[in-house]
Amino acid sequence: MAAVEHPAAAPSRGSRLAVLDGLRLLAAVSVLSYHYTGINLDYWGAKPLVEFPTLHHLSRYGYLGVELFFIISGFVILMTAYDRTVHSFVASRVARLYPAYWVAILVTFALQQFWTGGRTPSFLEALGNLTMAQSAYGLTNVQGAFWTLWVELRFYLLIGALMMVGMTRARLLAFAVLWPLLGQVADANGARVVSSLLITPYAPYFAAGIVLFLLSTDRRNLPCWLALGFTGVFSVAQAAGYAHRAGELTGAPVSPVVTGGAVVLMLLAVLACTQGPLARIRWGWLTFAGALTYPLYLVHGQIGFFLIDTLQDGMNSYVVLAIATGVSFAVAYLLHRFVERPAARPLRRAVESSLVRLR
Repeated sequence: MAAVEHPAAAPSRGSRLAVLDGLRLLAAVSVLSYHYTGINLDYWGAKPLVEFPTLHHLSRYGYLGVELFFIISGFVILMTAYDRTVHSFVASRVARLYPAYWVAILVTFALQQFWTGGRTPSFLEALGNLTMAQSAYGLTNVQGAFWTLWVELRFYLLIGALMMVGMTRARLLAFAVLWPLLGQVADANGARVVSSLLITPYAPYFAAGIVLFLLSTDRRNLPCWLALGFTGVFSVAQAAGYAHRAGELTGAPVSPVVTGGAVVLMLLAVLACTQGPLARIRWGWLTFAGALTYPLYLVHGQIGFFLIDTLQDGMNSYVVLAIATGVSFAVAYLLHRFVERPAARPLRRAVESSLVRLR
């Protein structure tokens, strides 16, 4: 395996970027608000645009929390992968993603057996969901938000391949610049398999996160700043191009200017959170907030919709919204406390030792 170049000033895995954790939770809450009050679904007995006319002006843009997740993922995954072996990286991702995900699928599938208002995957489709690669086989996602996990897995695959070649700053920078371009070329020429592997619609966000990681190690590097501008422009263009489709999903106009501006603010926010005074903040509640982000993302969908669908006839809509949000947070905490924390370390060690033996 090729040697790995270590940047002198890279943030270590032992020192969490607490404000970045808080930003991750903000992204999750943004997606939650979009699903509950932004997207054009009938769980309220009326369209969210009618039920929450004021809130909808903001929540219709909540889907951009996914784009923020991808930018942050580009940064964080590079920070965790940079000085690791491939088998250590794989073990850390398996231990981080799968325990809470498996339990979320079991809880959701059990809920779906007596609640007919949500998704109705078959038992075989639920089993396929356990792999997290169900989208590759055309199987129904047990929850709508799970589509992003297949995107993340393909990003990890690309990073794993890059680790096998050998990570250096120059290679990372070249990869971040060329990856979105190659994806667009593949897409324009109908190379669907290549385009899918390169995650063409979302590549600019991950690539921008990679460049932000490089800038966190050397903020005076001019090529990195140019690459941030390059990937940032592609990210803005991607978000603006999706605005019309987002408007169809929310039942109200979504402005390309607003979406593009939001992406610029996201890039600036991640930049601010990963270097300078904000990067030195160590507030424990922010780290705790970051720990709840993933389980909240996993459980808020069908559980929240079930509560909304069940309670909306007899209660004020804002009270129902508060209950659905509060219960989702409570379940997320239980998932973190009793599944993620106990399972992560032993599973990581077991996977890593097994991969080492195979090698």
